[in-house]
Amino acid sequence: MTILKNIKEHWLIMLVLVLGIAFRFIPINQYQFSFDELSALSRTGYNSFFEAVNYGVKLDAHPALIQIFLFYWVKIFDFNEIAVKLPFLLCGIAAIYMIYRFCLEFFSVKVAMVASTFVSLSFIFLVYSSYARMYITGVLFCLMLLYAAFKILFSERVAIKHYVLFSLSCLLCAYNHHISCLFAFSVGILSVFYIPKERLKLFAVFCGITVVFYLPHLRITLYQFSIGGIGASAGGWLTPPRNTEIYFFIKALFGCGISGKVIMALFFILLFTSVFKLIPISKKQVFLFWIFLMNYLIIHFYSVFRNPILQFSVLLFCGLCLILFLSSFVEFLTKKQVNVFCFVIIFLLSFQSVYKKQLFSKVHIQDFESQVKITLDLQKQYGKNNVAAVFKTEDFFVYVYEKKYHTRLNYLSLKDSALLKPYLFRNYLSHLKKSFIVLGGAGAEDIALAKEYFPFIVSHQEDYFRNTLVLSKKDFHNDDASLINVIPVLNSDITIIKNKTKPLSFLNDSLYFSIYKDDDEFPFNLNLPLSKTYFKLGQFVLAEISYSAESAEAIDKERLCAAVSEKDKEAVFFKTSLLSNYYDSTKTIQTTYLEYFVGVDDVRWKNKNMALNFFIWKAKGTHYAIRGFNLKQLDYNPTKWTLWD
Repeated sequence: MTILKNIKEHWLIMLVLVLGIAFRFIPINQYQFSFDELSALSRTGYNSFFEAVNYGVKLDAHPALIQIFLFYWVKIFDFNEIAVKLPFLLCGIAAIYMIYRFCLEFFSVKVAMVASTFVSLSFIFLVYSSYARMYITGVLFCLMLLYAAFKILFSERVAIKHYVLFSLSCLLCAYNHHISCLFAFSVGILSVFYIPKERLKLFAVFCGITVVFYLPHLRITLYQFSIGGIGASAGGWLTPPRNTEIYFFIKALFGCGISGKVIMALFFILLFTSVFKLIPISKKQVFLFWIFLMNYLIIHFYSVFRNPILQFSVLLFCGLCLILFLSSFVEFLTKKQVNVFCFVIIFLLSFQSVYKKQLFSKVHIQDFESQVKITLDLQKQYGKNNVAAVFKTEDFFVYVYEKKYHTRLNYLSLKDSALLKPYLFRNYLSHLKKSFIVLGGAGAEDIALAKEYFPFIVSHQEDYFRNTLVLSKKDFHNDDASLINVIPVLNSDITIIKNKTKPLSFLNDSLYFSIYKDDDEFPFNLNLPLSKTYFKLGQFVLAEISYSAESAEAIDKERLCAAVSEKDKEAVFFKTSLLSNYYDSTKTIQTTYLEYFVGVDDVRWKNKNMALNFFIWKAKGTHYAIRGFNLKQLDYNPTKWTLWD
């Protein structure tokens, strides 16, 4: 009877927990390592703790905790995907319990049900629960910290164990991720303004103890901050956030897509109704809101003015406070109304994660293992000596799967000199006697070079994290229109700037012209207003220029350039390609490529009436003939850029 009574009382949280476990473990045999996971695993092969810290941790962008855990964990379980990911999947499940317990103690069972539903079923939590990285562990540690902090700040009675838990949770946050460390710091600072005076002294003592235990890591933290970041200005890939970034994050937090929008609308109605009913906001709610706002604003403005770090993964920590803050407004609803509200959220989150995002089929497929599998299948069908693979990554990534599938692959990786310069890659391709080449995660320039010698598409597979292309010398009649095609952008809206009176001619969508013995530093400039383009997010625009020159030395300093700028203002994007990097002495007419990636900044740049310019920069004033110019497009896995849509 006791069991039946417990089921009757707690059936909804049991349903949420069961669904959360099921969504994490049903696709467990499909889990593949991501780039970040493989990169972390590649830094576990050291012989001692000292080496693991100095070489495995210091050169990473993250604190030591997860890297050191993996260092010891793989010594027991090797590189088995399930074994490596299991502790993090369990942390995801523990986070569901932790947020439920937190709300049950400091708010109510109504709030607990709503908040735990998000951590259990929201797509963003499901994705990061499956990564052997520091994101879902940070979620768990931040919840532990909030629990301890609320015990100290808002409970009538507090024990020493709660101060110990607070200090331990702060340390776990600090050693887990620099942004979860920021979360812990903000909780500690804000707590000073809420803590009862009689508890302040002991609280200060344990904060001091926390700082002392963090000091050994401070040297590593300062070193990591000194070597730059992942921002584009520091040579990385992340651009500053949009002003509306908070909207897109909240939508992702609440399930993405239409589900996220509907849930946001439901919470807006709750907030409006709460204000209409004049329901007062408690100190606990204000505390949660301030923690979210402080963390978000620091991350946002640091990303804008210092170095971009804002990603949805690092916002999960403070996002918990937003979930708790908004969930707390269900208090005025009846139990039945909350049950209906939870059912609506469960349905919307499950629909978005399982049906729209295809959680069980697409989300966990990654470039690296997919490329290995395709290569092995082709070798089995056409012979091992008839298939080559190009991995734009480290040898270790391939080693993991060679070990898993008990095989050896004929491949290129980033360590091979053939991938150092385009002309070396072109030379490699020209001498390759094999019939097939497999490209995984290749860029537009790589694909364009490969198609010079392997012109036919065999297959093209793409998902959120996979973009694998098989090319062949034999026609397989696969007309994939998304890969390297001329697009109608060369039209009357384009301004061609050059010091020649001879008019330029258009053939189809290609531009044909000839410049010879031109001493002008910028003999050619194609000005393309972004507001008049139809480029899509995630596409590559590929500039292709043809020319003739006497030797590679004659064009040693010459560049094909791309820039985005407002009129008479400094460029916000600039990229160059040395013509000599593509020089092939066996050819009379040379071809150089330069890719431009269409990212999220393009929308902002369009609104500012900026233009994309492709131009020749003749640094030495040398003489050569430019024969033609073309623009092509590559739909570089557009699905990838819709992950959080």
